[in-house]
Amino acid sequence: MKYQSCWLVAGLLLAAVSPAAAQKAGAVELGAFGKFTKFESDLNFDNKIGVGGRLGIFIVRNLALEGDVSTTTTHSQSGTKVKYIPVHARLVYNIPLGGNSAFLLGGGYVRNLFRDSYRETESGAAGLVGLRIGMGSVLALRLDGTVDYIPSPDNNNPVTQLPGVQTGKHDVHLGAQAGLSLLFGAKRDGDRDKDGVKDSMDQCPDTPAADAVDDKGCSLPKDVDNDGVKDNLDRCPGTPMGERVDANGCSLPKDADGDGVTDDKDKCPNTTAGMAVDATGCAKDTDGDGVADASDKCPNTRAGTPVDATGCPKDQDNDGVTDGLDKCPNTPAGTPVNATGCPKDLDGDKVPDGIDRCPNTATGTEVDAVGCPVLFVEPGKAVVLQGVNFETNKAILLAESQATLDRVAESLNGNTDITVEVGGHTDATGSARTNERLSHARADAVRDYLISKGVSASRMTTRGYGPSKPVATNATAEGRASNRRVELSKTN
Repeated sequence: MKYQSCWLVAGLLLAAVSPAAAQKAGAVELGAFGKFTKFESDLNFDNKIGVGGRLGIFIVRNLALEGDVSTTTTHSQSGTKVKYIPVHARLVYNIPLGGNSAFLLGGGYVRNLFRDSYRETESGAAGLVGLRIGMGSVLALRLDGTVDYIPSPDNNNPVTQLPGVQTGKHDVHLGAQAGLSLLFGAKRDGDRDKDGVKDSMDQCPDTPAADAVDDKGCSLPKDVDNDGVKDNLDRCPGTPMGERVDANGCSLPKDADGDGVTDDKDKCPNTTAGMAVDATGCAKDTDGDGVADASDKCPNTRAGTPVDATGCPKDQDNDGVTDGLDKCPNTPAGTPVNATGCPKDLDGDKVPDGIDRCPNTATGTEVDAVGCPVLFVEPGKAVVLQGVNFETNKAILLAESQATLDRVAESLNGNTDITVEVGGHTDATGSARTNERLSHARADAVRDYLISKGVSASRMTTRGYGPSKPVATNATAEGRASNRRVELSKTN
């Protein structure tokens, strides 16, 4: 009887299969997945990976009734084994992405079963966001994120309470699922009227053959006289072939020399093709720089500005700043410059951008000769990574550590010749062996983060020193906090 909720959901879905298949109005999705669960922090359960399966019935187009069940074995803070069995029933809306692929949004009901040493049963609301990636007409990859909200958890029941399981007003469990699905009974998406729009998207499924259509499969307005103005807007629908027309489809006055000035206004009716002309159809030099507009690539040059053969302001050092504005007229080729033609220093660290390997250094940061944050001030002395902290008794970095580690990664990426050792240290609380393992794991976590930011793995080694190298007394809380640290040492 302990799985009665699972069988109830599966039974309801299976009952819907026969009429849906008989009416050919939907499809059936059957799948299996692996699931990672992040439990409500008050419970102090280990976050673990489990397995599960799903069954979905498309009750109308793009909308499915879906149920799933999974099982995950975890442990409480005291090490007691707990089995977690969530059962979901939800509506999932599919936003088509082509083929069997879709973006998924879902919501519904969840019933959580906790068994073995911790026995609780609780209900709540469930949400889902996911992606189905078609891998053919039947097989698809399914990726989902889930959230279960339990408004009135039973984890304050003194009968079933475990050490470390705290009381909370509500519980929130997060999940990440990945697996494969099989889709059965879906119609193939054809194109009955051969207009290039699939039937599933075609709002005008009986378009006449050869009609041009829009993205909804509906006929576009025609242009019988082929003057570029559709018949529904054409006030002169019988315009002779090749006649120039206005926006209403009516003939415009002719322009024999094609200079944009109609013959009835053109005082220079034989202007050379492509020549810029004024309102009377005659060649002009708008900016008066001595280069006719027909050849002038910069027709609005300010009066008195020296120009080249194309009519554009001169730029002798080719830095993109014209000589009239260039305060550094002899900048070396290829040097990035600012609006005055002088070398750029966007981050204000006094290292020009042309040689700055870390061009986005935060204001006030001490930098080296290549513009990157200085890590090692004193030769041979390790650097304590201030602000790098972990979850208690774990090697999981806290979010507050990212700012410090991002600066370290920036510096190492800018100084690729440097190799380092990442050293983990703990206080003397607990066994030395446990602390050595924890300190090594924390050093590895820092190394992995730096690798994710582009630092080559071959440039970094790790070592766990445990409590062997204290920098303060272990007799006070302040001293122990100082001893729990991660250090960076230069190894070359």
